[in-house]
Amino acid sequence: MMQSNPPEIAVGGAPLRLLIVDGNDDDRARVRRALARTPFKFSAMEAGSMREARQYLGGNAFDCVLLDCHVDGAVGGDLLADIGALSDPHLPVVMITSQGDEHLLAGDMTNGLCDYIPKEKLEADLLGNVLSNSLRRASLQREIHSQRARLQQLSLYDVLTGLPNRSLFFDRLDQALQGAQRNASSFAVLHIDLDLFKEVNDNFGHAAGDSVLVVAARRFRNVLRATDAVARLSGDEFAAVLIGTESAQAAMTTAGKIGMAVREPIMVSGNRIQVGASIGIALFPDHAGDADALLAIAGRATNSAKSSGGSAVYSANMDTVDRPRLVASRLQKAIDQKELFVEFQPMINLTSRKVIGAEALVRWRSPEEGIVLPGAFIPIAERSPVIGPLTYAIVDMTLDQAKFWYDAAIPIPVSINLSARLLDDDRLPERVVQALESRGLPSQLLTLELTETALMSNVKQAKKILGLLSAAGVKISIDDFGAGFSSFKYLRELDVSEIKIDQAFTADLREGSRDNTIVRSIALLARGFGIPAIAEGIEDPQACNILRDLGCDKGQGFAIARPMPGAEFLDWLLRWELAAAPVGVVQ
Repeated sequence: MMQSNPPEIAVGGAPLRLLIVDGNDDDRARVRRALARTPFKFSAMEAGSMREARQYLGGNAFDCVLLDCHVDGAVGGDLLADIGALSDPHLPVVMITSQGDEHLLAGDMTNGLCDYIPKEKLEADLLGNVLSNSLRRASLQREIHSQRARLQQLSLYDVLTGLPNRSLFFDRLDQALQGAQRNASSFAVLHIDLDLFKEVNDNFGHAAGDSVLVVAARRFRNVLRATDAVARLSGDEFAAVLIGTESAQAAMTTAGKIGMAVREPIMVSGNRIQVGASIGIALFPDHAGDADALLAIAGRATNSAKSSGGSAVYSANMDTVDRPRLVASRLQKAIDQKELFVEFQPMINLTSRKVIGAEALVRWRSPEEGIVLPGAFIPIAERSPVIGPLTYAIVDMTLDQAKFWYDAAIPIPVSINLSARLLDDDRLPERVVQALESRGLPSQLLTLELTETALMSNVKQAKKILGLLSAAGVKISIDDFGAGFSSFKYLRELDVSEIKIDQAFTADLREGSRDNTIVRSIALLARGFGIPAIAEGIEDPQACNILRDLGCDKGQGFAIARPMPGAEFLDWLLRWELAAAPVGVVQ
């Protein structure tokens, strides 16, 4: 039985609506007498049988159910499932038990039961406390459910146009694939880019651009059938699945209708605006057999359509550029067209298991290649001038998400990987500080991560740039520590805020192993400098305990959580903080 503080629910509010379920008239009367001595106003209905209780639940609203452990010869817990179906699924239920019945409640406590009171201890103070706790818990559960539903909506639909987003589009595309494979049928994927959209933003402002996107989305819906799926992927990029489209000609006909609808003039704030659409088409099963490949191929056809005008069906002669050259040539365009996005991997305190931050990890949503991970394009970017615009784009996306969390009263510190090339940019501190101030974010919420090798490449310049950032309150982290050749002298002089132990040393943590010794030594070194040591790449839940015992303060890795979109982070955070400690993780 849960203990609690005194009730906090306002006595002067609306009376509590209670349902008392007990087959014994005297016991129901006893519950009423105890209720009358609590500080609460209440109105109560009484049910002497399960059948009567179900009737009341189906036609009335209640704030709490007081349920006898045995009713009609059945276990009262049998009513719990009916409560969720007939009434509010979060309606709190308090069980009134006889001595010796506590063992029957173990399963009920995970199936909706809030608390229980032994009949021999039924008195006003205890009943008031239990009611207060149960109602508070139900209120919290409803709020969590509401927040989860809101986050689900944000994670699946585009806020501006109301269309499905990329995640939901791929779900619909996967369903189309399964249906077509099962029925031996065909369908088409359309990749749609709005023409002249950048000019609309440049000449009329982003508000006008948003209006154009909303109108375009509405016109897509009007042209397509209810069985088709259309989504906004990013910026002015859309995609559609045409179910049952058997031929390229049929897909071209639909694409033509879309193009014609989009070209109709749009009036925005008295301005007559006209845009077009370039549409690429891929067919299943003719061109590809999986979702990523179909959309990527349709994207290649879109590029062809841009040069020829209108729409184009994919053909093999469109594959003329190998992957590395494609990445190099399209990266700046990818930044301009907002094809880059970031995912966030949580970091936790290994002792308290509290979430203490998130690392931002960039990905590229390439129309031609699908999702491209940073290892495929960051090294290329670092060898070209595009690394500057790329880094600042990542900073902006990361801080935009941090701002969303901060405004929601959940200030989550974020970390961003910084290329050594950016240390040559004397404007870096000013631009970072400006990005923080323009969003009203405290500088302490941002950590910039650099590898040991990056710091050592130009120590004098690194000290200058990182000194300015540290003076502004931005934290500095040395990433992949142990993989390079840092001088302890520079660790002290660079005002480092933390060090992250390279994941190569967290794979084999057996007692007496070389990695075990290295991790313990690095953690001891960090403690000597008065800074935390963070373990990266934790893939085994049990490793959390070992790393904590070796002196690591914080950790991140797949055993805690994989990188996830910012829209999913708060939902994960709620589940993490509400869940009991998993087996093998710090207790």
